[in-house]
Amino acid sequence: MGLKSLMTPARLWFFWTAVVLHICLQVAPSEAQDEGKCMDKFSLGKEDFVLDADESVKEGGTFLSSPRVSRPEDCVLACCNDPNCNVALIEHGENPVVQQVQGLREMTLNVSRSLMYYYSEYTQDKPPVAVAGQDRVVQPKEDVTLNGIESKDDKKIVKYEWVQVSGDPSAVVTKGHFEDSVTVSNLSPGMYKFRLTVTDDAGQTGSAEVSILVLTPEQSLHHCLVPKKEGPCRGSFPRWHYNAVTEKCEQFKFGGCRPNRNNYLALNECMNASSGSFRNPGIIRQVSEECDAACGPDHFSCLNRCCIQKGLECDGEAQCGDGSDEAECSKRIIHLEINIDVLTLPVHCVEPPVTGSCRASFTNWYYNPYDGSCHRFNYGGCDGNENRFKTEEECMQSCNGVTVCVYNLRTENCGFAAIVIAIILGLAIAALLVVIACCLLKGKKKRRNTHQHVAVNGGHVRTYEDSEKLVYNSTTKPI
Repeated sequence: MGLKSLMTPARLWFFWTAVVLHICLQVAPSEAQDEGKCMDKFSLGKEDFVLDADESVKEGGTFLSSPRVSRPEDCVLACCNDPNCNVALIEHGENPVVQQVQGLREMTLNVSRSLMYYYSEYTQDKPPVAVAGQDRVVQPKEDVTLNGIESKDDKKIVKYEWVQVSGDPSAVVTKGHFEDSVTVSNLSPGMYKFRLTVTDDAGQTGSAEVSILVLTPEQSLHHCLVPKKEGPCRGSFPRWHYNAVTEKCEQFKFGGCRPNRNNYLALNECMNASSGSFRNPGIIRQVSEECDAACGPDHFSCLNRCCIQKGLECDGEAQCGDGSDEAECSKRIIHLEINIDVLTLPVHCVEPPVTGSCRASFTNWYYNPYDGSCHRFNYGGCDGNENRFKTEEECMQSCNGVTVCVYNLRTENCGFAAIVIAIILGLAIAALLVVIACCLLKGKKKRRNTHQHVAVNGGHVRTYEDSEKLVYNSTTKPI
């Protein structure tokens, strides 16, 4: 009697019921264990906490869902079922509703321990960051105002202290109208360095240094009275130079390499460096090479062992007697050339917003290339950069479509890497399919050859080898 005849419908029903119960009993403890592990990942947050949804979303939070539950435990379990959920908030009332939120920094009813650690790291009081401003280039006897208005702290800076680090000690430092500013006067030609130290309400400190170069008449010649120099590279960066003919600072496009000293990032920097300088271009002496001393770091070494100012290299006019300052420029440009036309790319759209060193407060807009949208920020009224717009519409019109792919002036296509990876994966999958197909065909062919030895009715089929053996046996068998 076979097994099939023994398994009546009633017995089959009993057998499968037992199997199902056995599986359920085995699975249930594991599921309960998994739920327990998930519950252990959450901790109770602050009571009577109010969630600021708008600020949470601005900080990266995302609303996931609002399932209806009756117990806080069910609220946490609902959050456990979503791998992206790390905060569960329940509103107490007649109809409690669970709100699952992803990535919030606020403490709610139940918060994952990993998020709590991140929150504690975020709320930890960090030392202040001192910002002393840009280095200055000025003429002798000019007063310079230094400020630390751009210094930052996560809470509050309570003290600003300026100290002269190097330079002529006859310089006079006086307190300014604001607690973060000082005015430096009685400056004579030379290099000065000042250190700013800021202290927050927790007693933590941060420091930064700024230098002031007071020009000599010889330095003024190279900083203010030399012609502008675009350089051999093919970039296009907005800079300022002093025009000795018009006696004004003018903007020009800098190529990106081999600058001279009449090259300033901002208009006020150019004006401070050139105000009071001797402006008559007729007295500018012809620059000649110097062959009596060793070349310094600010010099270019000619092949004839003479020296010229470094800024005179590749300016289109030979100052070395052997012409070596211009001879190699066409070769070096291959390595220094910036293969990008910045005018065709809104590079300013990837710059961070800069409030500037002035103390006004204007609401402007800046473009964020990471989310492709414009946001408000406070502009102080001076300095800053070109990522600054009066309206949101003007901001989007200028920068719409710019992403992090153009950050740092990169011009490659954003999806190029993804396309290459997709092609490689496609080729790998195709090769794998070919190998599998070959294996299947080979196995099928082998089985076909094996099956040919057996007849359909089960009888033996004689092959060529068997026939050969039969002939041999019949001829060798004695009669």
